[in-house]
Amino acid sequence: MIPNPSATRSELKQRFVFFISIVGVVFLILASRLFYLQIIKGIVYSNLSENNRIRAERLTPPRGMILDRHGRILADTVAAFDAVVVPSELPEEGREDIYVMVSTLLSLDPEEVKRVSEEAGPARWKPRLIKRQLTRKEMAMVEGRRLELTGFEIVPNPVRHYPYEKLLAGTLGYMGGIGKKELSSPEYEDYDGSDYIGRAGLEREWEPLLRGEPGGLHTEVDVLGRKLKEIARKPPVPGENIYLSIDIELQRIAEEALGDNVGSVVAMDINTGELLALVTEPTFDPNGLARGLSGDEWAALVNDTHHPLQNRPIQGLYAPGSTFKVVMALAGLAEGVITQSTTFNCTGALPFGGRNFRCWKHTGHGDVNLKEALESSCDVYFYELGLLLGVDTIHDYAALFGLGAPTGLTIPGESGGLVPSKSWKRRARGEPWYPGETLSVSIGQGYLLTTPLQLAVMTAALANPRSLVMEPRLLLKAEDASGEVTRTFAPRPASELPFRETHLGMVREGMLKVVYGEHGTGKNAQVEGLKVAGKTGTAQVVSMAEDESGIDPEEIAWRHRDHALFICYAPVEDPQIAVSVVVDHGGHGGSGAAPIAQKVLAGYKKLFMEGEGDI
Repeated sequence: MIPNPSATRSELKQRFVFFISIVGVVFLILASRLFYLQIIKGIVYSNLSENNRIRAERLTPPRGMILDRHGRILADTVAAFDAVVVPSELPEEGREDIYVMVSTLLSLDPEEVKRVSEEAGPARWKPRLIKRQLTRKEMAMVEGRRLELTGFEIVPNPVRHYPYEKLLAGTLGYMGGIGKKELSSPEYEDYDGSDYIGRAGLEREWEPLLRGEPGGLHTEVDVLGRKLKEIARKPPVPGENIYLSIDIELQRIAEEALGDNVGSVVAMDINTGELLALVTEPTFDPNGLARGLSGDEWAALVNDTHHPLQNRPIQGLYAPGSTFKVVMALAGLAEGVITQSTTFNCTGALPFGGRNFRCWKHTGHGDVNLKEALESSCDVYFYELGLLLGVDTIHDYAALFGLGAPTGLTIPGESGGLVPSKSWKRRARGEPWYPGETLSVSIGQGYLLTTPLQLAVMTAALANPRSLVMEPRLLLKAEDASGEVTRTFAPRPASELPFRETHLGMVREGMLKVVYGEHGTGKNAQVEGLKVAGKTGTAQVVSMAEDESGIDPEEIAWRHRDHALFICYAPVEDPQIAVSVVVDHGGHGGSGAAPIAQKVLAGYKKLFMEGEGDI
């Protein structure tokens, strides 16, 4: 059927009229809304535009606490306030007067205040730090001139606090203001210039865990920066609290035992690897660093010749001296080159390669077997043993105890030490290994270097009833702000020693004789009611000519005196604790280090074995 043209035109006309009507209605709605906004409400919104603005603030989360094994607080935060400027809120006129006023109130350089306030940058709405940790007087003066200081304000920024001051400072580390270098790093992308960050130790290693997650706040403020109302808020997530294996009272005992000496003490649980005390001296007060040191104070700290910022238990490198003889003894027994009855004659020196390698006892020890050699620390016995083993075999057995490599402790900056070998010397020095160098290594000297922590791990492994080399650990658990445990850190064996129990027993008996034998060099480590096994060590700092070897140590410059070392474990019948002590330039291990270990063991007995602590 052919369509009717007139009917089609009529239908199209109706549709067109309908479309135009719809467009007209929409236009009228938009026009009326525009009239309402621009004419009726125009003054209101104009005032909001001129006088009020939306400020976005970041809410800093409360930093997590660090606590000892019993829940005693080692690090928390206390209230503090900073002065900041929000560049986008500075008035167009009168800025210079404001800069001068702020600098006068806060004792600052007005040019520096101006530089920070007007420094180029896309985030002009973000607060910029002017001065940290205002005094009460400064806060009162700024608040009193509040209406004249448009763009400037005081904001809370809690500061880290260490209730025990210097105790455990080397391990805890310290906090410091974030710098430009960190702010440009992706690791710190959600930080700003007023933030504090962990600068060393556990504070640095566990920064993400301790810090938490920042929140946010959007508020409406007037032209003077005064808050009118809150628009939106995202609460910050507090940082987690971490519990350490450290017993702060044993730590105090160990630090007091070390006294004014330069050196370190490590106390470690033999069965779990938990570190009970970790001492470095001299040290520092992290509260001062958290508050901020002057340029002169910082220079004095970093230029101190005794290096108080060094964490000696994990960073100090020392020749282990005669403490290494326990490794030599086990290597000799395992390789079958000696038995417990093998004897060597000590005349006071071993002629070798055209020179005399002297024993510490110049008159000699005579014929000595293994246990006697350990008891009296005879050097000649271990020279002979070293020649039978060779340096590469010595290297391999030392590595079984973890020597020559970092222990994996969760603190930044751990040293690995060095256990030399023939291939190491060719690679590092481009020279062959000389047999005489093996003799030096055999008594813990030469190229051999260890940390005090490694010596504690070595001692704990030797005493461990399951022959396990336990990884040392500092963290027990972490909790969120509600007390919910979020993670635990279980004991982890690094390896298992391959020695026969009979061989381990021989060396342990020798260490017992060191403390209780007639000729024992470690008698100063005896503790009433606690049976102790140990080994003394003396690490030579500079070589002495043969005719100088009898000089009174008091006549030698302090920096040239030998280091004193002592390792031990107790109780012998059920080993629980291993201790290593290193006293820089402390002389003989038996007189310089063993008495310190004795005080630590006595403290352990009181705290852990008499009901005042736990293990």
